[in-house]
Amino acid sequence: MIVGSGVAGLATAISLHAAGFRQVRVFESEPRLRPHGLGLNILPNAVRELAELGLLDELQQRAVRSQELAMYNTRGDLIWREDRGTVAGYRWPQISISRAELVAVLADEVRRRLGEHAIVTDARLVGLRSEPGMNYATVMGRDGSTRVVEAELLIGADGIHSAVRAAFYPAEGPPPTNGMTMFRGTASGPDFLTGSTMAVLGDDRRRLVLYPIARDASPGRSVINWVAALPATEVDLLPGQQMDVADRRATVLRQFGSWSPPGVDLPRLLEDTADVQQYSMIDRDPIPRWSFNNVTLVGDAAHAMYPAGSNGATQAIVDARVLSWQLATQADAGSALRAYEDERRPQMTELQNANRSMGPEKVITLAHLRAPHGFDDVREVFSEEELAAISRNYARTGKFDQDWVNSRPSLTVTQRHRGTPKADIVVADDESQAVKETGFITAVIRAMEHDRADAYLVDRYAALLSTPTSRKMTHEALAVGGTIGSVIVRARFGDIVLGEAAAAGITQVVCLAAGSDTRAWRLDLPARTRFFEIDLPGQLEAKERLLEPVRDRLVCRRVSLGEDLRRETWPQRLVAAGYQPDEPTVWIIEGLLPYFQIEDFTRLIGTVRKMSTLGSVLLVDAPHADFYTDPVNETFLTFMKSRGSAFQLGFDDLGDFLRHQGWTAEAYTLRQLHAGECPWLPAPPGRLCPPHDHHWVARAHLS
Repeated sequence: MIVGSGVAGLATAISLHAAGFRQVRVFESEPRLRPHGLGLNILPNAVRELAELGLLDELQQRAVRSQELAMYNTRGDLIWREDRGTVAGYRWPQISISRAELVAVLADEVRRRLGEHAIVTDARLVGLRSEPGMNYATVMGRDGSTRVVEAELLIGADGIHSAVRAAFYPAEGPPPTNGMTMFRGTASGPDFLTGSTMAVLGDDRRRLVLYPIARDASPGRSVINWVAALPATEVDLLPGQQMDVADRRATVLRQFGSWSPPGVDLPRLLEDTADVQQYSMIDRDPIPRWSFNNVTLVGDAAHAMYPAGSNGATQAIVDARVLSWQLATQADAGSALRAYEDERRPQMTELQNANRSMGPEKVITLAHLRAPHGFDDVREVFSEEELAAISRNYARTGKFDQDWVNSRPSLTVTQRHRGTPKADIVVADDESQAVKETGFITAVIRAMEHDRADAYLVDRYAALLSTPTSRKMTHEALAVGGTIGSVIVRARFGDIVLGEAAAAGITQVVCLAAGSDTRAWRLDLPARTRFFEIDLPGQLEAKERLLEPVRDRLVCRRVSLGEDLRRETWPQRLVAAGYQPDEPTVWIIEGLLPYFQIEDFTRLIGTVRKMSTLGSVLLVDAPHADFYTDPVNETFLTFMKSRGSAFQLGFDDLGDFLRHQGWTAEAYTLRQLHAGECPWLPAPPGRLCPPHDHHWVARAHLS
């Protein structure tokens, strides 16, 4: 039982599912889940966890990848700047996003993984009795009715005003304030600085933070999140007076209107802010213990801290992953909660204390104290090493320094551990893992072809996907009789078909089992093209990381979804991600069928047919049935089976099969293509079409 459906609670539910736990429910006090909130900045240590959960691609469609942090005095004089995310050398980006968008993505994922009823609303925790082995939680609805929920493990993710925490610390009282008041809002405005900058300005008492959290529909504009903080004593408020939006906006203008954030028309931004919100800056004192019996705390319920250094949502996500990993790998729940708390509580206590001195933002206070009237050169005020040390030490405190984030062991549970309690731990699917590995073999083959003087296929991005593991496996496969022709020819075949479809006005592409496909990058597709990629969870994230250096070259809109195509959930996720069933689509299915049973493929093609409208195109390849009976291929097939990638599906006539499924199809063997029987494809050379490489490629359409 998880109490609270914010970032911490939902991330914990997803993480528990990923670690093998299936009986998980999230309880929310509100009558319905209404994602709300303004901007959040998620650091790479937490983005890594979201990526390993298969959520990064979807989140990046709704977020801005932060590239730099820049700190200024009130005049706009630069005190300190540093690269952020992948620009700074992290393997994962730093993202800025609306809290409402983040919560919406997490909630959808909870329901997808755990069922539509996994989030229980209108259920406010009003009582908690914890005994060894069982917890009894009393929840109340808005109508006053109550019920008792029994849970072996209860996780308090209910924020800074946590009812779960209060059950064990009843005398703690309300959160303390530091005497600062924050005003917050969002508005559309022109991009400033890099267009992906988090800017922080201030003096010794006040702070102004601005950063984009989403791209506007208009080029060169973004949704900008802003936060203004000042002492509560300087807020113009008469006793008993209630401030409305206009009053709050006027207060911010009086206090900050003369400041000079680079590239930002601050008065205009404030005028364009429809809703100006007001909060007291509060946190919680560190507590000596998070866990009691089988109850523990995560996120703000455990360690609420001042909003400095982008650590609120970031650390909540890390809590969720560490807790889930410990529960899956320790001998019992008690040991898991102790291990979780031993790892996380000392770190968070230190970080809470660091945030009370405003974390890395204290350089702004120091700059004002040392040069209250500004400066011409920041080196007159600080040494570069002093500034770098402040940032570096803060990162180490929060365990988000680059070396640690890039190199630490994964928190993904990939195998059953001895002594695991009750939970049905996910064991890595050996076949799925092998398919992931062999997916990148095709990239190695395309890279090898690209480097030839007489290359039949051009793919300048394939080399980026050629990893040491896949290169080793490729050489092993070729040494036992593996061929490269089908990989190269089907890629050229598909490139031509997709290019013609794009020229004809089709702007929707779905690549099933996208693996190491690079067409979204390598083909000159129009910017309006929506390129959906679906593959096993983790496969697309791995490709994303490897192609990070050329991310900016991606012109079309790419959306990736981690799904097993043998399951029935992928069509709903595809539609939820923006797929339009009434628009003509190019469907690409390459390199998948050898791993499928005939019933799986028949069901898949039937689903694609139902989701397609007239004018849609299907690209598909498959082994010929003769591939499995040709004695030349026996050693290769044995090798692939030993690696967990047993080839099994072949067709006597792929075109005939597709026609029986409702498609108008043309299908060719490699031998036929080499003979020039396809009128629109340049005939591949004989080296790519050896006699024992029995393989089909097909183009089909709905007419």
